[in-house]
Amino acid sequence: MTFARRHAALLLAAVLAACTGSNDDAALVAAGERIYREGVLPDGSALVARRPEGLVLEGRFASCGTCHRKSGMGSIEGLIDSSILVPPIAGPVLFRPARFAESLLDDRHHYVPHDSWRRAMTRPAYDEASLAATLRDGLNTAGEPIGAPMPLYDLDREGMNALAAYLRVLGAESDPGVTGTELHIATIVTPGATDAHVDAVLEVLRTWAATAQGSGHAWRLHEWRLEGSANDWGSQLRKHYDRQPVFAVLSGVGASEWRPVHAFCERTQVPCVFPAVDVAPVDRDTHFSVYLSPGVTLEAAILARHLQDEGLLAQRLVQVHDDKSGERAGGELVSATFGSSTTVHWLELQSIGAEQAIASLRTDDVVMLWLRPESLAKLVNAAPDGLPSRRVYLSALLANPEAIDLPPAWREQVRFVTLFDDLGMQSEIARLRLNRWLERHSIGSKADRRLQADAYVAAYLFNESLAAIRRQELRRPAVPLTREHVLETLEDLVAKYSDGTQLVDEDLHVAYYGRMSLGPGQRVAARGGSIARYASPDSARLVIEGERIVP
Repeated sequence: MTFARRHAALLLAAVLAACTGSNDDAALVAAGERIYREGVLPDGSALVARRPEGLVLEGRFASCGTCHRKSGMGSIEGLIDSSILVPPIAGPVLFRPARFAESLLDDRHHYVPHDSWRRAMTRPAYDEASLAATLRDGLNTAGEPIGAPMPLYDLDREGMNALAAYLRVLGAESDPGVTGTELHIATIVTPGATDAHVDAVLEVLRTWAATAQGSGHAWRLHEWRLEGSANDWGSQLRKHYDRQPVFAVLSGVGASEWRPVHAFCERTQVPCVFPAVDVAPVDRDTHFSVYLSPGVTLEAAILARHLQDEGLLAQRLVQVHDDKSGERAGGELVSATFGSSTTVHWLELQSIGAEQAIASLRTDDVVMLWLRPESLAKLVNAAPDGLPSRRVYLSALLANPEAIDLPPAWREQVRFVTLFDDLGMQSEIARLRLNRWLERHSIGSKADRRLQADAYVAAYLFNESLAAIRRQELRRPAVPLTREHVLETLEDLVAKYSDGTQLVDEDLHVAYYGRMSLGPGQRVAARGGSIARYASPDSARLVIEGERIVP
């Protein structure tokens, strides 16, 4: 059992024992949690719900958490003028009078776009009887019909008691890492990260930690530096956490290996928010780890689609790499082109050297260079007039275009596979904004600006999630701070488009990604990218070539 689950179990048992003194309370709460999260009744049968329009839902589709979320803090559905509030039903809100139950709700000062909002913001407190009337008969505590989208439930007394018991403890206490005045946050550095990358990220995070007040708590930033083999990282992380539990892991710096950190965050149920890694180990079971992008594996998928669209899969594909990140990306590219007539040839630059690698290339090869700037420089020095092959691609994640200075012949020849395709006017304005922020806080201007932008956006979005939760107290009682609530708020906040289809968030636009979005259960913000080239052999400016690619 994880620390977080043990903590929750002890809390539930203590609260319920104090209320009823029964030894069966923990089992009752567990039964209520299954109803809430899974739609499974105490007898093992599926929960059944009936929507007002006649639609019948069963099991997980009928579970409370589908709309009210795991945190119990609800959600908002629909467009602005017709948005429907799915109200919070966590215990600290449900069993207390609503924010305006005993005072005037003035539309001139509080946004009330729909009757569901007004009912939720003015109702008396719930108890077990009124909760049963809501679930079975569709009436709120004022006796008013709730209406769509709230369904009616087939719940007997046993199921109702179990669900009420769970709701009373849901969100009743802050998660570990929150004290009266401080919010403990960690950032993690793995041995594979370069000193320059570590400095770029940590300087930004330290500055945010010194000034952020989104939750009303002062941030206490803990820098967890891992050592040795990745096999030992899990035990090191456990020791760090036992010494000082943290509410979340923010940003961080890694390279090709992040899986032990990912596993720790999932196991301990600690949000890991936007680490700077080459390869994000996200899978369908990921919940507590949120990534800016999949990393180089997404670049590989983008290139595979591009080569298919250009009719180049019949050519020999030569992949040049020099570390595990490039190897992982190359493997993904092989998988993405499986079934085509492509012949893949691998070159490990570190083993054979630049001259031999160049001699291995043919004119009609498609060449993908999974190389960092220092390795790319070896090829450039050995062939300043370009490579023999006509089609040459670079990874923009491994070889940041801002960090390399290629000769004109190379600029004319290469194309970048890039996730960082926000190259318009708004992007330039946002980067000037970032530059001013860095200068104001005396943060190094020679550091990797893209990594600084990633760290800035991670801290900004995390702080904005905390602030959004605090602002909700304008329309509901204050509640303890929980990790699930922060994750759900983060899902709602991340929405960035470079084509003007969304209101511009100046701080979010600092990120180099052209499009970023999250939604319920989504754990990767950027899911596409582009092929880019230099505007001319004499220019360092990049321009997008063709349409954006979402594999």
